[in-house]
Amino acid sequence: MSPVKRAAGMLAAVAAIGVCVTPSIAKADPVVDAAVAQLADLNLGTLTGMPSGRTTYRTTDEFNAELTALATTYPTQVVVKDAPFKSIQGRTIKYVEITNNAAAVGDGKPVFFNMGGIHGNETAGAEDSLEFAYDVLLQAKTNPKVAALLDKVRLIDLPLTNPDGHAFKNATTGAAAPRRASCGPFGAIVPPATCSPSGVDLNRNYPFGWGSNIGVSLTQRGSGPGSEPEVKNTMDIVLKNQVVTLVTQHTNSRAVFYPGLEVFAGQTPDLNNGYRDLALAMGHATADGYTNVRDSAHDYETSGETVDWSYYATRGIANTLELVGSGAGCPQALPPYQQCTAPDYTGTAGPGSTAAQTARFQGHPVRNAIWLNLVYASLAGAHSQITGKAVPGATLKITKDFNLYTAPVQIGNTVGGGDKVGGPSTPPQAIPTHIESSLTVPASGTFKWDVNPSVRPVPAYEADGVHAGPRGFYQESYTLTCTAADGTLLGTTKVLVDKGDVANITPCTTGGVGGSVPATLSLTLGAPATFGAFTPGIAKDYSAATTATVISTAGDATLSVADPSATATGHLVNGTFSLPQTLQAAARTAAFAPVGGSAAPTTLLTYSGPISNDSVALNFKQSIGVNDALRTGTYAKTLTFTLSTTTP
Repeated sequence: MSPVKRAAGMLAAVAAIGVCVTPSIAKADPVVDAAVAQLADLNLGTLTGMPSGRTTYRTTDEFNAELTALATTYPTQVVVKDAPFKSIQGRTIKYVEITNNAAAVGDGKPVFFNMGGIHGNETAGAEDSLEFAYDVLLQAKTNPKVAALLDKVRLIDLPLTNPDGHAFKNATTGAAAPRRASCGPFGAIVPPATCSPSGVDLNRNYPFGWGSNIGVSLTQRGSGPGSEPEVKNTMDIVLKNQVVTLVTQHTNSRAVFYPGLEVFAGQTPDLNNGYRDLALAMGHATADGYTNVRDSAHDYETSGETVDWSYYATRGIANTLELVGSGAGCPQALPPYQQCTAPDYTGTAGPGSTAAQTARFQGHPVRNAIWLNLVYASLAGAHSQITGKAVPGATLKITKDFNLYTAPVQIGNTVGGGDKVGGPSTPPQAIPTHIESSLTVPASGTFKWDVNPSVRPVPAYEADGVHAGPRGFYQESYTLTCTAADGTLLGTTKVLVDKGDVANITPCTTGGVGGSVPATLSLTLGAPATFGAFTPGIAKDYSAATTATVISTAGDATLSVADPSATATGHLVNGTFSLPQTLQAAARTAAFAPVGGSAAPTTLLTYSGPISNDSVALNFKQSIGVNDALRTGTYAKTLTFTLSTTTP
């Protein structure tokens, strides 16, 4: 799509978009309507306190401890993970994934990513994020409909994105608590760094549109786009999972904000395709306790925020949820837990609540707005699907690579942007963006994969500057590979799929031509062996021979001979007379051995594998001694030849 520069005369028209009205959503997007109906059908009930039973704020260390404990308490529904990057001060950042059979990471379920605490002093956001994890798990224990919901969606919950800022908050008074997340100075940072209120603001550090200084100072935006490890952690989660909905929890205005962040950049191209309606439905889910629902730019302009980057990278819906609200004795930093934070989540006034606090919170649970995102993500119309048949046990992987861009990067503290003059700047920086996730094909060979659309929104920020939006969509495809369990690449295909659509494919199959072999042991003997005439009184070894033809499909086989007669076993007989010396037999050039009885047959030949039409010379030897008495007539025996196996 060719970018179109904003004309100078468009400023008034663009600015006029900023009207804050919360209309009825009786005719909302049908998928949003379905999510609202399904949320009501869950019948979650009313909470009188936080799901965990908590009545005070957690310490920084308690967050990780409780996440670990949840995985122990709910081993099939929770896995706890360490984010790939430690905080600037070296703290481990943990999060949980919650779904039925949570360890099956390649299950193809859509994801709701619930994150909190990116600003250190906004403690209610961290608390609500963790409490929502408790809420889901406790509901699933007793509510069959919630348990069934976890068959269809995965919750990723990162309650404390910014442990350094949170820890610094706990070491200060509420008034001095910083919202800066990394607490590191501008420029190169070597952990452990020292926190200060003037550190980097993580929610201005995301790469998309970074560098304009809109809503942030030069130092607070960070040393580079996406430079902070805590930001890298959240980006890693979004890019490696199919995050259909994302909520980032903040304080302090009881609001829902969706992109864009800069007025000139315009609304998202999905504004009327469920985006605005989901945000409005979130407000209505609180029984209209949250009425400030609008695009973020028309609340206040910013740059480098979570929601803008996440949407334009993946097309998953991302909203900022501003909790609690100022006034009524509820400050932004450490609002009273039982009178502000807990009642805001539960919709039930807490002990000691003032009349103003009761009026604000009673009957207006923000938890419902968060639950709505979990339900919405589970619906097929909220995203795309890739379905089909493939080799059981194979790994399917989808990838997509493209560039996002920063804004023109301001060199000093001037503010630039699409309609702002700014100061000296460098061109927008390209941000290589790689999306990748995987699915394991089930034993049935039939798979269903819930994914974000491959069709990507055209951003306002491009290599040549900032453009007025909305600007439509890029018709991009995923690259899908199919790899066998042994690592063999079985197939590669392109998949183009838009929101609400299903792409049915057969990325890899195996087949061939075959037949079966019946178990076969076949032994065919030639003409009977004969020694001819024995001469009495002369010592001599007489020989005779015949042949055998062997067919065996067994893993091993043995050819043996035995004399089944109970009369002079192993000797030739003539009526009641028998030769004094034993009859001996051998196969091919092997040494002769006496012919045994049925209980101990003589082994002639062994096979270690299948054989077909093997011709075997069977040799016999009869020794006559000089003093052996011979009776007139024929000496003979009927022998039993056996082809046997232990591995048919």
